[in-house]
Formats: sequence, structure tokens, C-alpha cells
Amino acid sequence: MPSHLCSPRPPSRESGFSLVEIIIAIAIAGMAFAVLTQTFVYTLQAIQGVRDMPNQQPDLRFVRSLIILETDRDTFENGDEIETLELGTVRWEGFVEETTVVDLFRVELTMEIDPPDGDRRTKRETLYLLRPTWSDPAERSILLEDARREIESERAFSNW
Repeated sequence: MPSHLCSPRPPSRESGFSLVEIIIAIAIAGMAFAVLTQTFVYTLQAIQGVRDMPNQQPDLRFVRSLIILETDRDTFENGDEIETLELGTVRWEGFVEETTVVDLFRVELTMEIDPPDGDRRTKRETLYLLRPTWSDPAERSILLEDARREIESERAFSNW
């Protein structure tokens, strides 16, 4: 039997981990722990938000319906404040933009919700509202005339 197979191996310096390797491993584990902890906290916050949402939906629908019923364009753009049962105070304002369709307006609605628990948040929505009272009479007649001409040209083309 060869002697090199029977003799015990002398200890070498290459076995085990160096101090630098251990420190790097601890640093990587620490960063992973920090990221996982932050993800866990965000997940808990999202779950709490989903739990609160069904309670807030009726109030949001109520506020939105009151806002949509506003007939005066200046009042709509200036906004107002509404007290609700669950949400607390809702301050709102709207940005109104005319479209190319007669009496149809694109509305950017911003609602600032200030609940009793102090967790203030902002909700933005885009709505399209049909409001003949908001139209400028001169512009409305121009749009109607353009629509009438387009319909007549379509009829003439289809009869051809």
C-alpha cells in the first residue's frame, strides 16, 4: 500500500472560511433581512388598506354623486367640502376641459380625504360629464354646425 494513502493529511490553511468571507456573508444576509422586513411592512399596510376600502366605498360613491350633481361650472372648478360618515372631511375641486363632442367635458376630479384618524390621502379620477349648461353658446353652435356638416357629408357619400 502506498504511504501517501495511509498517512493522515497535514492541516492546510485553505480549509474553512476567512474572516473577510464571513463578514461579506453577514453583510449580504443583513441587506436581505432589511429588504424582507420592508416588504413585510408594505404588505401589512396594503392588507390594512384593502380591509378599510369596503367601508369607504359607499362614502366615496356618495361624495362623487354630490360632486357630479353640481350644475354650476365655476362652483365645480372651485370645489367645496363635504362631511361624510366614515371618511371624515372630503375637500374636492375639479379641472374642466372641453372636448370636441358637443356638451361633453373631461373632468379631472381631485378629492383630498381627511379622515378622523389623521391618515390624509388624495384620490384623483378622470370623468366625462355631459353638461349642456357648461357650454359656451357660441362655441356650442359652432360644434353643432360642424357635426351637422359631417352628418350631411356622410349621407351624401352613402347615397352615392
